[in-house]
Amino acid sequence: MIDKISVIFQDQKLEDIESVLAEEGVRNFTIYQVQGRGSYANLIDTHALNTHYQLDVFIGHSHTQILVGALLDTLCVSQEGNGVTSVIENVLLFDNNTKNQISNPSYNHKLDV
Repeated sequence: MIDKISVIFQDQKLEDIESVLAEEGVRNFTIYQVQGRGSYANLIDTHALNTHYQLDVFIGHSHTQILVGALLDTLCVSQEGNGVTSVIENVLLFDNNTKNQISNPSYNHKLDV
């Protein structure tokens, strides 16, 4: 089973997120810049968009909670507007080259030794 983790976070956490992914042995992920508005938005101009980053990573189900815990520990700064984390369990993931479904429970993370 493969899960998808998506995290929206403030730009000053980018290096910390990259470090967590490296420590957890995550090899494949996507990070891109996004804009949005939330309850913490600029109260002077309520139409202003705020810039954040979004991380998307597919991971074997057996490692989902470990990775989510490490990410949340890194992101928790007791500050409004820090972002959100979501997990979609049991996604169908396919290799574009082989057209085969990927279901390896250790997909995209270091193996426990």
